[in-house]
Amino acid sequence: MFTQITLKNYKTHKLTNIDLRPVTLLIGNNNSGKSNLLEGIQHFSNLVKRGHLDNKDDDKKIFAKDLFNRHRLASTEDSMGFKILWNNANNDNITYEIDLRTVPTKIDNVVTHREEWRHLGHVSCIEKIKISTSDHAEKKIVSGNEKKTDLVKLRQKIEDTTLLNLLDKQLCRDFFQDFDHTFSYHFQPTFLKHDEYDPTYQMIEGDFAKIPDKLGRNGLGLQAIIRYIKENDEHTFAKFTALLRRFEINFQSVRYEDLIDKLLWGFDLAQKGEVQEFLPDSVSDGFMKAAAISLLASLDKPPALILLEEIENGINPGNIQELMRWIWQMTSPNSRGFTTQFIITSHSPSVLREFHDHLDHVYTVRLQKRDRTSDVRNLNTSLDTLVGIGTVEGEIIEDPITGKRTVDIPKYQLAELWYSGTIG
Repeated sequence: MFTQITLKNYKTHKLTNIDLRPVTLLIGNNNSGKSNLLEGIQHFSNLVKRGHLDNKDDDKKIFAKDLFNRHRLASTEDSMGFKILWNNANNDNITYEIDLRTVPTKIDNVVTHREEWRHLGHVSCIEKIKISTSDHAEKKIVSGNEKKTDLVKLRQKIEDTTLLNLLDKQLCRDFFQDFDHTFSYHFQPTFLKHDEYDPTYQMIEGDFAKIPDKLGRNGLGLQAIIRYIKENDEHTFAKFTALLRRFEINFQSVRYEDLIDKLLWGFDLAQKGEVQEFLPDSVSDGFMKAAAISLLASLDKPPALILLEEIENGINPGNIQELMRWIWQMTSPNSRGFTTQFIITSHSPSVLREFHDHLDHVYTVRLQKRDRTSDVRNLNTSLDTLVGIGTVEGEIIEDPITGKRTVDIPKYQLAELWYSGTIG
């Protein structure tokens, strides 16, 4: 699983570092930088994905346009970078870093201006990976340098090097496979309920690894993909149905009605064995959001990391507790041992309350007016200080073995602190 990320000079994030949990919550007001953080993770995942071994060198190139989202206060010499830590079930560890910067180019012995660098597209890409296992000391492989090295080629260098053994190389492959399988979503009810079947989804052709991408950032492909798996993969569809019943006990199944060319969603509302069927437009927004997450979780190889914006949108506040409990359940390993992590954003105190027992999983995001930079802080650490000086009512519990300090405050007080602006 992924344990930590660092984002440098991306949009409003000058230097942001967060520890990752099975479910990590970013909470803050609108325009505070929550979406920028998720976009940064996805941006670098997409860049690293270009280094896939099957890609040709032309597909591995980094362009100046890939740096256009650089933090506006960053100087020309500053790089835009990303670091991520990952470990497996055996506690073998990977630390991966990528740094991008523009490279000054001399024309007639005159260094070009920044705008001209963009035009010329001269970029330096430096990748580093550290492998740490119980069997040997840390090993490090570097690809690229500060000259014009605009190819993402670390994966190929790992395969070619003699410094790593076969187990080390497989560990690196596992890490890259997980980071490649990072997907960002901002599910919208209108798109999730779009029920016109798109025959292009036949292009999946049994490759279910394509489904997270085909689903689309807004969830436009949901209805078509569900029909596709129902018609082509009984095993996956059965898992999808079972997962969704955990969220809504009255849900029965989905069937395709040929006469109207639409899916019908069946519910036993009276719990008497009589199934009532509804068109997608008549099903609740929250249920459709749960259906999209169930679809992803039902895959034999679900996304390793799901970035989910505004989890509370379209969901009745009374159902937030149920949805969050259900998402926590979905972080458990599936039958093939694959797990999914979530980073979710919210500006709802109802969502915040569901992390009462996991305050160290929460990060507050605030935009500093002076320099328009996102300030990201761990909520447990922040409250530790406030409780310690008596500003906030609560207790600090210290683990006698690890020394970890955990803040315990009344659940209702989280909402009060949010509304007062103390942690919002």
